[in-house]
Order: sequence, then structure tokens, then C-alpha cells
Amino acid sequence: NELNVTTRSFFRAYKFKGRNEIIKFLNRIYFKKVFSGKKSEVSLFHPTYYHPYFLRFIGRIPFVLTVHDMTHEYFPHIFSKFDNTSKHKAQVALYANRIIAVSENTKKDIIRILNVPEKKIDVIYHGPTLSLNDISSEVFALPENFILYVGRRDYYKNFLFLLSAFKDVLSKSRNLNLICAGGGHFKRKELQEISKLQLQESVIQVDINKSMLAYLYSKAKAFVFPSLYEGFGMPILDAFACGCPVLLSNKSSFPEVGGEAAKYFDPEDRLSLVNVLIEVLENKTLADSMRNRGLERVKFFSWETAAVKTLETYKKAVS
Repeated sequence: NELNVTTRSFFRAYKFKGRNEIIKFLNRIYFKKVFSGKKSEVSLFHPTYYHPYFLRFIGRIPFVLTVHDMTHEYFPHIFSKFDNTSKHKAQVALYANRIIAVSENTKKDIIRILNVPEKKIDVIYHGPTLSLNDISSEVFALPENFILYVGRRDYYKNFLFLLSAFKDVLSKSRNLNLICAGGGHFKRKELQEISKLQLQESVIQVDINKSMLAYLYSKAKAFVFPSLYEGFGMPILDAFACGCPVLLSNKSSFPEVGGEAAKYFDPEDRLSLVNVLIEVLENKTLADSMRNRGLERVKFFSWETAAVKTLETYKKAVS
């Protein structure tokens, strides 16, 4: 059967501090208003986050919970003392009929940290969000020789570690740049570190759209993902899909997602990353091979497969 879904985003064009919390609050209000008159028509509920507000409304209606990662549980010190995500996640996981984990690694974390029975969890991978077809004819004024970092630069993302390794690599590749795509402008601590390492002329932060990000992946000498922990790591698939050599931390879900198409390093050993970077930068045959392996690897992941498996999970939940 074909499923048509219409969605509408709040504040689509605006980003500001507290935006996500406002959206979650409005979502809860909307749910209460709409659900009260349609409860008899509902066979299954799938919340978009961990807040347990819906438990008192759905009664005996089965629900499916998606757990994307256990970042709050691994790094509680980086979140506000008023952040109840871990508490809420544990509560709704207890009552969920089925749980979707986005990787086998996340499934193991759920079992170990939340004490959820393995038989209750289904692993469903994400798919890529970009491809080479997303590159437009737009011209971007960017350096020709660069490695790429994508997204937020929070503590566990290990960005300062990357800066340190990049400084060492510059001694052998003097014309190399580090482009940081998205993630907002550099924070004071990041600027201080960039200045301390004398990287002001080599490290660039750029705001991006879909076309520009695909372009960056396609032109980068390598995409580097030094994170200490991820539930899945979606930029990996986008890098693969755009033909970019991928260098990954050897922690958490990365080996599971990257497989043999990526090169790995210890995210707590600077020289480990330096050596891998230099190897890929100086060996064009290796880099080209990694581009091809990535394009093959990404075929293993698709949103079509995710949709089919999600429907199977829904059927288990209501049976």
C-alpha cells in the first residue's frame, strides 16, 4: 500500500537558541488537541522524541520508540542539570512495545544502559541524504586543496583533537585547508585554539545548503569524523554517496557503518589520525580506491529499506 504523508515545519527558516524546545512544546500541545478527538482511530503511535507526555493519553494503544543514540547517558556533564532526556528515555523505553535502534552498536547500548530485552529491539539503518546529483551549477569560492569536517563541534565531537592533528599534517602539506561545514560560527574556545596553533589562514567555517555540502564532499581530499561517540553517523553515508574518502574514529558505530570502505584512527591518539591523513593525502591510488569503495558501500543503506523494515516493526507492535 502507498502511504502519503504531509508535513509542515514550524520556524522552517529560522534558527535560534531554544528553537527545538519551542517546537517540542508546540508539538505536545498539538498532539493533545488532535489526539483527544481521534483516539478511536489510532492503532499505533510513534513519538518523535523521548518526552513521556503521550503516555497518559494513549492508554493501551501500542507505540514504537526510535532511539538514535545514548549521548546523554555517556556525556551527562555536557548537558544542563535541567535536561531530563536520560530519565525520559528510560521511562518510555520501558513501556514501548517495540524499539528501533539505528545501529547494532546503539542496540547494545540500549540493552546495557536501559536494561531493555534484546527481543524488543529492531535495528534499522538510515539512508544517505545526499548524492552527486545534488550538486548544482552554482560556483563556490573555496580553496582547491582541503579536508572536510561537517556539523556541530560539541565536546564529544572531538573537534579540538582534529585541529591538533591538522596542525601536524600542515608540516607536510602546507597548502592544505580544513573546511568546517555548518555547525555555526566558531566559539571563543575554538578561536583561541585556532589562534594558539596559528591556523587562522588554514581553517575555514562555512554555512551550507544541500548543494554546497554535496559539492564539498565531492571535492574534499578526505572527510574526517573524529567523534568519540555517535549512534549512527549519517555524514558517513553522505560522504560515501558523493565519492569522498572517509576517515573515521574507530569508536562506537563507525566501524559498523563504514565497513571496509573507510580508514580508521584512534580518536584519542593524535599521531594515529596524522598518519592516516598523510597516507590518504599522499597516495592518490589509495584515495581513488576509497572513493570507489564508498560508492559501493553506500548502496547497502537506503531509505526504502528503512521504510520496509519500519513497517515490519509496526506490524510486530500491533500483533
